Amino acid sequence: MKQRRFVQKNQATFTHFVSVPLILQPTQGKLQKLMEDIHKKYNFDQSMNPNNPFLFHITISMLGLSNQEKINKAKQIFIDNEQTIKNYLKNSSIKLKGLGCFQNRLNQQNKYYKRGPYEDLNIIYLNVDETPLLPVSDFIIRQFLQAEIFDSDDLKSMNLIMDQQSKMFRAEKFHITLFRLKDCKINFQQLFDEYKDYQFGDVPIQYFDISTRWQYDKDKFYQPLARIVID
Repeated sequence: MKQRRFVQKNQATFTHFVSVPLILQPTQGKLQKLMEDIHKKYNFDQSMNPNNPFLFHITISMLGLSNQEKINKAKQIFIDNEQTIKNYLKNSSIKLKGLGCFQNRLNQQNKYYKRGPYEDLNIIYLNVDETPLLPVSDFIIRQFLQAEIFDSDDLKSMNLIMDQQSKMFRAEKFHITLFRLKDCKINFQQLFDEYKDYQFGDVPIQYFDISTRWQYDKDKFYQPLARIVID
């Protein structure tokens, strides 16, 4: 299956992101317990930084809303398409199974560095079944493109994949971040052997947000610029 990727260049331009918040119980508590169990067993060199349990979410797309016009357009897209988005997600749940990881990007100086698949990690995450998210992801990204909220610089800096077979826009990898790692020298082969088939279970989709980076609401989640409550 051929895919096209827009390679991320600089996240500093991103002010918001479209997300599926996972902030209600029992989901939040179960994610926090999983994170704590892994941390106790595998944080050998103190390099594993657990995610804030109030911020668990799945990112659909990053957004660079650099002015009030783009902010207003993004909010209006959510208002105008609320029922369509609800129809995509109503009675949907997401299956979470097994761990995955992102490695640090190799720069020009260390591009020939030999490393195993579970070394030099940047993020450890919980895998998300993409099936229920693909249609709504493609729909909302196309709405933003049509409204010219994305410009050419945004596209180059976004980790988007277009599946050439289905013609759907989507995030490169739907996931739930559990840990961020810095200067980690550990090989986590044992961790991934233990949790590769871990069954977290099904999680209901209750909210669909435009979340604001670096701003937080009364529940300590990212401040919603817009929120759709899925009935």
